[in-house]
Amino acid sequence: MDRAFLRGDIVLSFGERSDYYIDMRMIEVTSEGAYLIGEVLFDQIKDLDFNAIGGLAVGAVPLVTSVVITCFHRGREVEGFWVREKAKGHGTRKLIEGNLPKNARVVIVDDVITSGQSVLKAIRTVEAEEAEILLVVSIIDRERGASKLFSSEGYEYKPIFMKRDLIKN
Repeated sequence: MDRAFLRGDIVLSFGERSDYYIDMRMIEVTSEGAYLIGEVLFDQIKDLDFNAIGGLAVGAVPLVTSVVITCFHRGREVEGFWVREKAKGHGTRKLIEGNLPKNARVVIVDDVITSGQSVLKAIRTVEAEEAEILLVVSIIDRERGASKLFSSEGYEYKPIFMKRDLIKN
């Protein structure tokens, strides 16, 4: 966790400010971190009848990759995808990259969730493709309203860690 934790005046998505930042990519792209994240996330979702896993780029990309590899090793076929903030101006011009099957049963993942607004935007994009959201999972919940937001919108949400579990002011 030390390599991912920074102190300072940080501007988060949606303009929120914080005196700390958790850069999960410093963990997610190590061999051990990718392996452990795949195992931990798989353990949270293994009993669900899902056929796709995805989330908002960039935070969800290494998580999705870790989980689809873990699923393969466990004999489960799952498609992975991620949602761009906006469609590319070149190539396929897609908003959703990867494989999101029609009528997919989806788990949405993110590394660190603050208010949940960014993830909710990704969820709306996925639902527009006739997908059903079964669960939202995060590695860390910064405890800034995501649980309440997801509950009020009718989504089940499971953070693996809460800020209070990891950071003591």
